[in-house]
Amino acid sequence: MLLARQALAPAEAIRRLTPLQGQDSPAPYLALAARLDRLARDDLQAAIESRSVVKTTIMRLTLHLVAAAEYPAYAQLTRQARMRAWRKTYAHLDEAGVAAELGAWLEEPRTNDEIRERVGGYEGVADDPSTPVVFARTLLPLVQLPPAGFWRDRRRPSFIVDSRPLPEPVAAATLVLSRYLAAFGPASRRDVAAWAGVAQRDFAEAWARLSTVSYRDDHGTELFDLPDQPLPPASTPLPVRLLARWDQPLLAYADRERIIPLEVQPLKLTLSGDATVTVDGRVAASWRLQREGDAVKLTITPHVEIRRSAGGEIRAEAERTARFCEPDARTFGVAGV
Repeated sequence: MLLARQALAPAEAIRRLTPLQGQDSPAPYLALAARLDRLARDDLQAAIESRSVVKTTIMRLTLHLVAAAEYPAYAQLTRQARMRAWRKTYAHLDEAGVAAELGAWLEEPRTNDEIRERVGGYEGVADDPSTPVVFARTLLPLVQLPPAGFWRDRRRPSFIVDSRPLPEPVAAATLVLSRYLAAFGPASRRDVAAWAGVAQRDFAEAWARLSTVSYRDDHGTELFDLPDQPLPPASTPLPVRLLARWDQPLLAYADRERIIPLEVQPLKLTLSGDATVTVDGRVAASWRLQREGDAVKLTITPHVEIRRSAGGEIRAEAERTARFCEPDARTFGVAGV
């Protein structure tokens, strides 16, 4: 979708794109705006309100927006490594009994503070802010209730258990692997494990089950894709895009050099979460937005030399993004290019 914007409903777009980073609440909106035609912020908020999209902690224990129909598969896959650790740490607990008891309690909305107090009652749970919360999020598929996920929502979320049964682990891994390859292939086994934040062994049987084709990159690394997927030639023109904080391409591959040039990597943009600009499919700059009264300015900070011919396209994309972020502003300016 970064090659050409499409007209899709938010839930279907997220299903195809795989879950969108939601650590920063505007980020999924900006990620979709870079990929969809005529998206309004209310479109995604309506999908969250209707629960066709849910906000939850999954890959790499970070917040994402997920197409609700496929959330159980992502939840099952990403809990596997954490459940191995959970079972070692809490071997003295009755896993099924605790899951049933805690799951029944979480059928009603609960805050993190309430979860800490309740889970802290189990023997062996450390008395610190994170351990009881991770305990619950590992054992049970918890989602945040709206308005969590709304544009710039700052309220403390409430959590509820997703009561749907989880698919068996291999089926879950196979579905997630197919979605990943459809969105990001060709890619290596290491890439998909790093993206999901799981061990490569958690995908082992899925690789055996899923039909794939393979290629070799310039370094001899084997890359996999789904059969009959388009493979644009290297000469394909790639449009300028303003990406969200922690946008997918920056985190989709273990080899960050596929999108982040070596000279940019010392900036550690995948840690800082700076919003980025891609030119010719590679990170070339960061961007930030400022508003004073009715005036909005979007500033581009280049990190590499940018070809002069890209300036007009960057300015057009920057103004489009500024208007999406601040639709009620009266003037829009672009600086830095």
